Amino acid sequence: MPEVFSLNSQAPFLESRRLGAVQKPIIPVVASLIRENPGTISLGQGVVSWGPPPEVAESLSRFWTDPENHKYKPVQGIPALIEAIQEKLAHENQIQVSRQNIFVTAGGNLAFTNALLAIADPGDEIVLQTPYYFNHEMAVTMASCIPVLVPTDEQFQLQPNLIRSAITPKTKAVVTISPNNPTGAVYPETHLREVNAMCRERGIYHIHDEAYEYFTYDRTPHFSPGSIQGSTNFTISLFSLSKAYGFASWRIGYMTVPDQLIEAV
Repeated sequence: MPEVFSLNSQAPFLESRRLGAVQKPIIPVVASLIRENPGTISLGQGVVSWGPPPEVAESLSRFWTDPENHKYKPVQGIPALIEAIQEKLAHENQIQVSRQNIFVTAGGNLAFTNALLAIADPGDEIVLQTPYYFNHEMAVTMASCIPVLVPTDEQFQLQPNLIRSAITPKTKAVVTISPNNPTGAVYPETHLREVNAMCRERGIYHIHDEAYEYFTYDRTPHFSPGSIQGSTNFTISLFSLSKAYGFASWRIGYMTVPDQLIEAV
């Protein structure tokens, strides 16, 4: 009989090549340097000094006593939480979406990964701004996609003309983060609208990460591109409870997605 050959026999090799291209997470690297150099002052990982609001403890005790809450729940998230998120988005972000367009995820990073896997295939390009958030670049690489890096200016602000030049037929999304991780820069509404408009024109997605939405100072306004009229068909908005509500260890994030991505996500 002829020898039967399957691509599955190469799976471990191909997997190791892909994972070998992923950079090491920078946070443990910095932590190791700190341990090796006593007296170092860390200005690194952003961890808030407060814990969850007191209302959480009260709600948790009620949640815990209902046996129904310990069974499998809808993959999108618990309906009551989805409803609360919908109200929050409408009130604070002016993002008007149906409940079916909201997904609760295991942290904001998984929201980005889910969005990426829903819109891109291996070899597709994702535009990131530099300095970039390392977890985003890692997710792009693990998905066998290509991160296309566009520099910000000397004030760490977006450069829309450079972003436009970086878009190719292989581009599936432009990623923006505001307030930004790691720079802290807050992107003005005009620039975010310009990026959102070019994504609409080119038929690609605008993924906007708003995990630090409350971290603005000197009355600098925060703007959500998902609030732009007519943007719901191509804008993906990412949020997190980690920083704003002191929930980092709980790993709760959520996202809004267009109708055509609901099944994929």
